[in-house]
This record gives sequence, structure tokens and C-alpha cells, in this order.
Amino acid sequence: MTGIDYGQRFKAAAAKPPSAFGKNATPGTTVYGRITEIGEQPRLKFNGAPGEVQKDKQGNPVMQLFITLDTPAGLRNLYPTPRMERAIGTALSKAGAEFQVGATLSVTFTGTDPADDRARLYTAVYTPTTAGGGEA
Repeated sequence: MTGIDYGQRFKAAAAKPPSAFGKNATPGTTVYGRITEIGEQPRLKFNGAPGEVQKDKQGNPVMQLFITLDTPAGLRNLYPTPRMERAIGTALSKAGAEFQVGATLSVTFTGTDPADDRARLYTAVYTPTTAGGGEA
């Protein structure tokens, strides 16, 4: 028998908010809510074993950004891709604000990139918290 605590692993997976955009999301799908957490976590390896972490050439874990939103359907995690990050950055510029916990974020999946049908395109709207408050 191994020293892995599978019960703890299942509990940790159950406690993690589900992804806001699943692979079956259709264009026009919007996720919005109050930002409750912003952080980084190890990226899981695509087609890897359950819980297997992606590593860089030096053997270090590859980290990914996550944004937890408190949506009408409950907590949901966004895992921004470069295109989603660009949409959020544009929304931040339009709002003239810094990215903060407590602000409201709306992200819409608008369709696939005509140049790469595997790449998704997004738009975003950011509503900051009151002036001077929140965390970065």
C-alpha cells in the first residue's frame, strides 16, 4: 500500500470551485460575479495522470493563474488563457482601475479564433470596488 491519502485528495478536489468555462461552453456564454480570490497554483498536465503537475524543462512546476468568482450559481474558477488575459486587460484599461478582490468581473466567450479553431476569444467587463479599497 502507498502513503497517498486518497480520501484527502478527493476532499481537496471536491472543495475546489468548478471551472467557469467547460470544454462544452458555447459562444455567448457569460460568467460574472464578485472576485473573491486571485492566485496561482500548479498547472495540471494535459492528458496526465490524475493530479500530475506539468513541469518546465528545469523540472519546476508550471504555475497558472486562477480567479475565483462568486457567481449566482456559486463559486467558479476562471483559468485565464492569454486571450482571456488580453480581454481582462482591455476591461481594466477601460475601467481605469487595478485588478482587486471585491471588484466585479464579467467574461463572455465570444467564439473561436478564425486563425486557430482551438483558440477561444473573450470579451470582459470590469467594475472596480469603491476607490482605495481591496487587495491586489
